[in-house]
Amino acid sequence: MAPEWLKISVVVPSYNQGRFLKETLSSALGRPGCHPEILLLDAGSRDETSQVIRRFEPHLAFWRSHADAGQAAAINEGFARATGDVLCWLNSDDLHLPGTLQTVLERLRGRSGEALVLYGGCEVFRDGTEWRELRQAVPFDMRRLQVTDFIDQPSAFWTRKAWELAGPLDESLHYAFDWDWFLRAAAAGARFEAVPATLSRYRIHAAHKSATGGERRRRELLEVARRHSPPEIVSHYEWLERHALARWWLNKRMRLAQGFSRFTDPKAAGALADLCAPPFWPIRPPLRREVFWEISGIR
Repeated sequence: MAPEWLKISVVVPSYNQGRFLKETLSSALGRPGCHPEILLLDAGSRDETSQVIRRFEPHLAFWRSHADAGQAAAINEGFARATGDVLCWLNSDDLHLPGTLQTVLERLRGRSGEALVLYGGCEVFRDGTEWRELRQAVPFDMRRLQVTDFIDQPSAFWTRKAWELAGPLDESLHYAFDWDWFLRAAAAGARFEAVPATLSRYRIHAAHKSATGGERRRRELLEVARRHSPPEIVSHYEWLERHALARWWLNKRMRLAQGFSRFTDPKAAGALADLCAPPFWPIRPPLRREVFWEISGIR
């Protein structure tokens, strides 16, 4: 039997990030011989995006540039036009690594009829600095996903079957539509597999969406938790919503744990960071400090 040859579709939503777009599209093209289907959905950028689009136009299966209903709507539009067997989206400030698409296609060859989501590791970097953090993909666990979105979105890829099973992104969400979709896909029966490879680079910069979401982002996370997570998890999000000072300390504790882990083992680093987060000292059941640490992103 001849091997199954798969097409991968990469949807790139974009708005006023022309300074990053060239690097993003170059990474999405992958290595020679991969031939991904790239669909660029721009929301009417007023920076140098149009010049970048013209340069890459021969490599784009589709592009448009006009105002739209938001990022989730743009991504849904892209997937509605996509013809690939394997789907993903790549935000216009993030990057795929060389060999990423080949790795994904090799993993999925012969399995395109399954409802399958692959996800790998991700290198987080701060634009314009030397700071880097490598986040390895951890084994899938539904309970963990109900606590926090531990899947790095630019390192996630899925079969068309999984997309059809879960349905499109929720366009009412602006910050948490990826978490909501992963939870819906898992609940619908899609299988999730961690890939022991770094597949993407996630850029942090001054206009970084997740870092500038503030109250709206918090409320969306709470809304998604209420939709999909058990009450004992939701109660932690509700407690954080009521305690602004604790939210600040939770973020501080996360940064300290990350810093301490450079000099000692993760368990000791976490214990040291706990000493620096006083609002969480008196926490008692049914609330658990470990759940708050997971919510903050500490694995």
